[in-house]
Amino acid sequence: MKTSMQMAIKRNKNIIITVAVCVVVIFSIILFLPNNSKNAKPDIISDYSSVNAICELATLKSYYHNVVLYEKEPSGGEKFLNDILLWPFGVYTKIGYKQFWMEYSGIIETGIDASRIQINSPSKEGIVEVFVPDASVLSAYADINSLTEPLSEKGFLTTITGEEKAEAFAEAQNAMRNEAENDQALLRRSKENAKMLIERYIINTGKEMGIDFSVSWIETPH
Repeated sequence: MKTSMQMAIKRNKNIIITVAVCVVVIFSIILFLPNNSKNAKPDIISDYSSVNAICELATLKSYYHNVVLYEKEPSGGEKFLNDILLWPFGVYTKIGYKQFWMEYSGIIETGIDASRIQINSPSKEGIVEVFVPDASVLSAYADINSLTEPLSEKGFLTTITGEEKAEAFAEAQNAMRNEAENDQALLRRSKENAKMLIERYIINTGKEMGIDFSVSWIETPH
């Protein structure tokens, strides 16, 4: 039986050697092949589409309710009537003078410009440096349908025109934007919200790759 086994091994010597070589090669590949999960190229964390989606998610919407004031003094012929022809009663008739108030509501959107965010490649220690610009006002929308009927003070024979209401509405929209641009607390909150979401994204991406990432915020891009 021993002789027959030796003959079988001799007959299949080439096959056995081939199989052995294949096994060695396979184990070598498994042993020395880089771990894809831990050495994967980390560029995925700076993928623009992902960062852009994060910034959109981080956008803050603030609801405003305010009052717009419009005032117009008599001029030209109206002023001539009050000051000359109707003197001294012009101070009472005040032809052409108008002042009115309207309440309105609107929405201010603040957020981060995704194109200015910089996410650097991780260091050997897994530290990811990230630059996030300051937040800014993305849009200011005053709802024209929210305007209330004006409370007014008018001179004699003086009316408030639709054009003047539209002008007041435009001023209200500008006032909303200016107020938001000067609201540093709102802008800081918007930036911190974006930073929180970006940090969470980087850490979770690292976990999927089998790497522990940490974030270091930098003041200027490089």
